[in-house]
Amino acid sequence: MHVLLPGGVAALDRLFPGRVAELVEHGAQPFDYGQSQFYMIGKWMPRIQTELHTLSQSRPFLEGHIRRWVGELPNVAIIDEAHASALLWDQSRARVRGVALQRPGVEEELRGGLVIDAMGRNSRVPRWLAENGFPVVPETKVGIDLGYATGRFRVPERLRPHHPMLYIVGPPPQWTRVGVRLVVENGDVFGAMGGYHGDHPPADLKGFLEFARSLSQPEVFEVLAQSELIAPIERFRIPSAIRRHYARMTRFPGGVLPIGDSICHFDPAFGQGMTVAAIEAEALASLDFARGSEDAIRREYFRKIEDVIETAWELSSGENFKYPQTAGRRPAGFSLIRRYKDRLATCGDPDVVRDLYRVFALTAPPQILLRPRVIARALGLRLAA
Repeated sequence: MHVLLPGGVAALDRLFPGRVAELVEHGAQPFDYGQSQFYMIGKWMPRIQTELHTLSQSRPFLEGHIRRWVGELPNVAIIDEAHASALLWDQSRARVRGVALQRPGVEEELRGGLVIDAMGRNSRVPRWLAENGFPVVPETKVGIDLGYATGRFRVPERLRPHHPMLYIVGPPPQWTRVGVRLVVENGDVFGAMGGYHGDHPPADLKGFLEFARSLSQPEVFEVLAQSELIAPIERFRIPSAIRRHYARMTRFPGGVLPIGDSICHFDPAFGQGMTVAAIEAEALASLDFARGSEDAIRREYFRKIEDVIETAWELSSGENFKYPQTAGRRPAGFSLIRRYKDRLATCGDPDVVRDLYRVFALTAPPQILLRPRVIARALGLRLAA
């Protein structure tokens, strides 16, 4: 299942004008992010109008549509059942000239002016760079030991949720479990159970529902327990979130740029990855390769995507670090930042919560939460006229 956050919906609409409406026409569930049902920090968050347009759908649905749109572009050819086995280099070994491809019974070379590494979390590009004399790619890891499982259900009409998204988190550190109920195309409902630091859900239906029953709030269990499982439950395990700092490398080859999970693989429980990738794709599309050096263009690309990566990373890892078992270096001032963010979420002021949702939705930078007006309202203070 996939939630496309408002920042991603806006980026996708700019990349493929008019096609977001097609997603909705074909069954994606649109909703106002501020109307979502979020249980966080031990209480239900306020539900407010925000005009932050969000979409929920299954992963095959969203990826199938995007693949078709890309395939319709006149200068695109899609090669099926192929994987990249190596980078191709120029004679100086300073620039990438393409990739070696392997297909069933066929090996071939695909040459081009720019290779985009979209291989994801397990990208082999860092290893290939090191094998060709480039520095090791600096990484930041946050050890979360997340295990999660998803199941697709057909829900009786009388139990059909009135809003597509309900999300129960912990609360940490006492509760390591999370649960999601998400309406997707055809009115089906995905249930997702997750747990940190070894507290992982099982893949059998009885155990899956017992895990849902154990959540700190009953809403997910009450619906799924009376619904029909229509697809096998799938399990996943994420030992750590990984952020690769390509911009910090002292040497980097021309002809290749990473995108999406190849740069940063977030905790999937926060649903940020697809949105960040869409914003990065928009940044990539804005580059003028006819002007400036490759080094300058690469620096511009990494500069353009840094803010959204930083925002998403700090939001998700900040929640991860509420668990004392989470491995990794906590940022300076973590305790103060955590208390302030929790205050923003629980102060009950709709204007403050609206700004907080804008940051969560990756449509505004976190700096807006440090404006004097926001601080004052969050703390219940009056500013002098």
